[in-house]
Amino acid sequence: MIGWFAGYVVSGVISILYEWGPLEKGSLTDVRTIYILQVVAVVLALALIPLALRGFKKMIDRLDEKDWEEDRIARFYMTCSWLRLLAFFIVMVFGMLLYYLIDDSLGLYVAVIAAVCSMFCFPTKAAIESETGIY
Repeated sequence: MIGWFAGYVVSGVISILYEWGPLEKGSLTDVRTIYILQVVAVVLALALIPLALRGFKKMIDRLDEKDWEEDRIARFYMTCSWLRLLAFFIVMVFGMLLYYLIDDSLGLYVAVIAAVCSMFCFPTKAAIESETGIY
């Protein structure tokens, strides 16, 4: 749960620092750098979000084929969950930073897409039970 909330908390802190704090919105003005950062943000969103959603599901579906003990399945599931949350965290925080650095809405779109997609990954005991059959 802490890992899931971390993306929202860090994005909120970034917003507070740029809106009311010492950091200046739109401080990056070099056109080439802005273009490169925009491309990186879109590529990160297009690569990490489907990987986090669909790739996680495929890895978990393959657990039925393996003949592992329950504690090993639980550790594998938690490792995959942390990697999935890390992918959302990276996209969300990079999007928020991009929004404030270049003062363009593309970064905000990327951050919102990651935030909405992370809603489908809220970690609960019922989800762990239904996906792995343990706990």
